Amino acid sequence: MKLVIVYNRYWGHMKLSSFLHFAGFGIKTILFKKKDPLLGTVIVTDRCNLHCKHCSVNNITAVMHPYKQLRSEMQQLYDMGVRILFFCGGETFLWQDGELTIKDLVAEAKRMGFLIVNVVTNGTFPIDLPEADLILLSLDGDRQRHNEIRGDTYDTIMENIRNATADNICLYMAVNQINKDCIQHVCRTARDTKNIRAVSFNFHTPYPDTRKLALSRDEKAACCAEITRMMNVRS
Repeated sequence: MKLVIVYNRYWGHMKLSSFLHFAGFGIKTILFKKKDPLLGTVIVTDRCNLHCKHCSVNNITAVMHPYKQLRSEMQQLYDMGVRILFFCGGETFLWQDGELTIKDLVAEAKRMGFLIVNVVTNGTFPIDLPEADLILLSLDGDRQRHNEIRGDTYDTIMENIRNATADNICLYMAVNQINKDCIQHVCRTARDTKNIRAVSFNFHTPYPDTRKLALSRDEKAACCAEITRMMNVRS
């Protein structure tokens, strides 16, 4: 998997204390060859309301992991030195334990001392999560290509983005054979839509039943060239 951040206003929002921590981590890693972890992921559920063409890991168990278990995992990651935490699914906005929701998990992660707390979502639910540093929201191309991959969800997602309660959204595109020509569209959508702070890309991970969606080396190189070109576009 290759992740590329293209359009990003995030770092201007970082607290000085967080910046100093990460700077110190970088110095220890480079100069003293430390191998401590910095980033960790907690999967809250594999239950999802979508059945995307490129995904092979949704609704295998459909279990909502209990809050006590998730908090224990968070504590374990924190004790290992992790300070950037991602909550992933399934669909994270589906997670509940009694009256507790994803907002409560983010708030608890902040109380525990994680410096950056991000949430990954498909964007089909109303977005009211200002507690998160970034909400990585899946947008897989223009309306036609996105809907081909994820079902008829594009208009709902764009409406939810416009109505979000904070400008902490990062578009997250999984590039595959269906949408490889939509990089420019997603970049411009990120630039021109309110509440979007960044955009990121990763190449499709080929599971046995989704290998036909994978890109060749040359196709990946062409996508990287397009991403690089868009990084230099100002209008």
